Formats: sequence, structure tokens, C-alpha cells
Amino acid sequence: MPTTYAKYLNGPMDRHELRRIMWTWPILMRQATDNKVTKFAFYVWERSAEAGWLPTLRQAQWIRELNREISDQDDAPDLIED
Repeated sequence: MPTTYAKYLNGPMDRHELRRIMWTWPILMRQATDNKVTKFAFYVWERSAEAGWLPTLRQAQWIRELNREISDQDDAPDLIED
């Protein structure tokens, strides 16, 4: 069965994108409360250290989605009351 990219909007992840996402990945590893997300985060963290490893299409989709959630939290302003 041929691979179609229709389900995966951004297509495969390259090494540059993976390295950029890994800068904020420790935040996800600390904040994750779901056991499956925690295991996946640690798996990706360990594998990303290998120079030849790139995530599969499905893994890349999850990585991007989780990174988007972290980024959305970081952009939220902190409200200070007097």
C-alpha cells in the first residue's frame, strides 16, 4: 500500500524541525500527566539524540501537536493583579 500524505498535512519531519522542537520538549516531559504521553515524550527524547533517527509520519504528527500545545501555553500572558 503506497504512503499518502493526505492525512499528514505537513508531511515527514526533517532533522532541523526535530531539533527545533526538542528545545521545548523538556517542558512537555515535566508537564505531562497522562502515562502514555509521558512514555512517548521520553521515547522521542531518547531517540532524537541518535543522528540518523527521524520520526515516522504518525509520530511526527503527534510531536507537532504536542509541541503546539506547549507553545500555546508559553504564549499566554501572565495576569498580575494589584
